[in-house]
Amino acid sequence: MKAIILCAGKGKRTGLLYPKCLQKFSDGSSILEKKLEILKKIGFKNENIVFATGFREDLIKKKTNNLFKYVKNKKFNTTNMIFSLNEVLKKIKSDDICVIYADILFQAKDLKKIILSKKKIITLVDTKWLKKWKLKSNFKEDLEELKLKGNRVVAIGKKTNKINNIDGRYVGITKFSKSVVQKFKEKKILKKFLINNRKLDFTTFLMKLINNNFNVYALKKELDWHEFDTKQDFKNYEKDFK
Repeated sequence: MKAIILCAGKGKRTGLLYPKCLQKFSDGSSILEKKLEILKKIGFKNENIVFATGFREDLIKKKTNNLFKYVKNKKFNTTNMIFSLNEVLKKIKSDDICVIYADILFQAKDLKKIILSKKKIITLVDTKWLKKWKLKSNFKEDLEELKLKGNRVVAIGKKTNKINNIDGRYVGITKFSKSVVQKFKEKKILKKFLINNRKLDFTTFLMKLINNNFNVYALKKELDWHEFDTKQDFKNYEKDFK
């Protein structure tokens, strides 16, 4: 299995002049270092970790001592995550893949459950997300629909201001089986989706898959995880950590 870390974007909301996954905490470590510790803890070797880079790729490589595979999205200024993912898929052989946002931290046990799942497409969903989200000053502006039917995702990605449209929060970790990746590559599915929207984001991509008869399942549970979109998110994490 390959772990693909999506870290091509600028993270404009943080105001940082470098990739936000390199932002350091009070203990001196960064999001990226903590994430790599988690991946190594559950058995990922360097050769199975791929960075989808873009903005300041040089800093990502320097921080990771150039020990991994790096695929640069040269058009990171005008594209989004699925464009980056497609660039990676063009450079690797078909395999099970776990796609992970660069700006999140999570528990190794939850990542392991995703990896061990037999579902062809499965994504991690936090069922107790609201308390954490209310710590954000603008949390109502960052609400996305996510509707489940049993363990299957039936709607995801659409902006909403109604809490009852949200059965859980998409975390930013999704596993695709080798057979699905092979289908993506052979039928150029990502490329087709990108024709009319080069800035295709991940949840909209999942909804497009659902609309094209792919089953997307949720591993739903109460999760201990953090997403970093703003400087306040870093402060909230430090507060929780202490």
